[in-house]
Amino acid sequence: MKILHIGNLKSGIDTYVRNTVALASENFEFVIVNGADDNSKPYMRHGKQVKTYSIDMYRALNPVKDMKAVMQAIKIIKKEKPDLVHCHSAKGGVIGRFAAFFTGTKVVYTAHAFSFLSAESAKKKQVFLLLEKIAKLNSYLLACSGSERELGIKVVGFKEKKAFAWNNAVPDILPQISSGKIEASDLPFPKVGERYITSIGRPSYQKNPLFMVEVAHGIHLKHPDIKFYLLGVGFYSPMLEDMKKLIHQYDMDDTFYLLPWLSHEETLKYVKGSLLYFMTSLYEGLPISVIEAMSLGKAIVASDVLGNKDCVKDGYNGYLLPLKEEVFVEKMNDLIENDEKRKEMEKNSRSYFKTDFFIDNRIKALEDIYTEIYNR
Repeated sequence: MKILHIGNLKSGIDTYVRNTVALASENFEFVIVNGADDNSKPYMRHGKQVKTYSIDMYRALNPVKDMKAVMQAIKIIKKEKPDLVHCHSAKGGVIGRFAAFFTGTKVVYTAHAFSFLSAESAKKKQVFLLLEKIAKLNSYLLACSGSERELGIKVVGFKEKKAFAWNNAVPDILPQISSGKIEASDLPFPKVGERYITSIGRPSYQKNPLFMVEVAHGIHLKHPDIKFYLLGVGFYSPMLEDMKKLIHQYDMDDTFYLLPWLSHEETLKYVKGSLLYFMTSLYEGLPISVIEAMSLGKAIVASDVLGNKDCVKDGYNGYLLPLKEEVFVEKMNDLIENDEKRKEMEKNSRSYFKTDFFIDNRIKALEDIYTEIYNR
């Protein structure tokens, strides 16, 4: 079966596609269509590069460029003749589904967090939700978590029989991450014995970065030795300057570090050495960064929102918390100070990852979904 992936493939979405393409069985063939400014690193499958096209597909709304991207996608679909088109994220979802409609190709859509969740005003939310409802008409939903599937049914209006869920999953990366200092001469890296906390994500509305700084400041007041590293700052970070200003306002320039986009291994080395992993998101699909932190045996402190609740069990492998600064500070301080409790949660994170999010055990389920949709 031939699957064509289309979307702005960055960050967690890029990881999702790379992992599934690399590990699917020999019964599947893949083609990638991404945006012109997306990750240019080749997609690999069994030691060979996967055929990849770049089109004029950008994150920002631009009717002229978007229509051009639809026409480019139609041309590629007609040439490649895939059995299924798998669309990713809001922009890829709209362009890919329009192109699939005009070519008569079956299509599946993974939102990786629905676009209307990102709307900062009621009017924008209504517009984004309307677009999702229109675009759903010719597609199946392949949600990246159970909570995203439920939202797709109850709010977007997908019929239950057209809504599937496949939890994001990753390889077991613990054996792959070597110890030792990262080879990145111009970046700060924790000194031997230094205690620090990590998170991954660009400073954007979704990631709630100013709240993250407020929490870090609250912890800093009691534990001034604790450092913070936010990784993955780079691709489209609209709140970066606001975040820098707040860090400076709290005199935490040497406490809270904002690191650019690094290699996957470099990023995970930071996470591996950290005390905790924390997320303050307003919403998620199912965060791959959290799953990777679980695979590295980290206790997770996360906001109690869609996506996070699919991979964090409150009191088991971390805490799911309301977005209240004092609650985050209290629970994170508790884990900083209580080694026994933290280590128990670390063990539970690793165990939960192995049973529910290890891609080697989950890839067959994705293949079965593709096959079921194709045969309908």
